[in-house]
Amino acid sequence: MAIKEKELYKIGFVAIGGVVGSLARWLVSLGIVDHGFPWATLLVNYVGSVILTALVLYTKHHKSHKWWWRPALGTGFCGGFTTYSAFALKIDQYLSAGNMRSFFAYSLTSLVGTYILVFATNEILHTKWVRK
Repeated sequence: MAIKEKELYKIGFVAIGGVVGSLARWLVSLGIVDHGFPWATLLVNYVGSVILTALVLYTKHHKSHKWWWRPALGTGFCGGFTTYSAFALKIDQYLSAGNMRSFFAYSLTSLVGTYILVFATNEILHTKWVRK
């Protein structure tokens, strides 16, 4: 099966976005040292969820002829920037150490905080971008 030229471009834009997102996550981790709590991971997951929510809402309400920015930002950048694997690893470490307080604090902060941010982003941007 041959890959169409546009699909090759999409792969390239996803790859470029992923590299930029991964480097941005790494820079955040250099700037925020985790002293017992994974603040950097929490921050990138929060920011990534807001970016992805905004991207989804924007594409839902605005048509764009520039097809490349959605795979570059959504799959590429947000996929490279956010990190479920680091979240899962830290949860496993807390559970393995029997540190239930940190397990619950990090789990709830991550899940509830992300939900609140996605909800708030949706509410704020939905009113700005919905055409009546």
